[in-house]
Amino acid sequence: MTIETGTTDKARSGVLTRGKGLLKLLAGLLAVAAVCAWGSLGIGLYLDVDRGARITLAIVAAVSTEALFWTVAALLGVSVVEARKRIWRRITRREA
Repeated sequence: MTIETGTTDKARSGVLTRGKGLLKLLAGLLAVAAVCAWGSLGIGLYLDVDRGARITLAIVAAVSTEALFWTVAALLGVSVVEARKRIWRRITRREA
């Protein structure tokens, strides 16, 4: 069901619309950071660094990837989060 307002004015640009450029820039920077973090982890594993360094590299890679995911989710909208829940339910075969 739609509501007709009878106006021909274009919708005003809100805060969320104006913030998309910043979110796109942030997502790009986080993507570069995530790729570098995972590359560093791979190099660290190849060079057989000590356990503490491996754990640190893995944590940095995981956090940067998670930050990238949530930034992209904010950019695309809440439906991405719901889709992720459905995917995990299907993988783990849980019904909710």
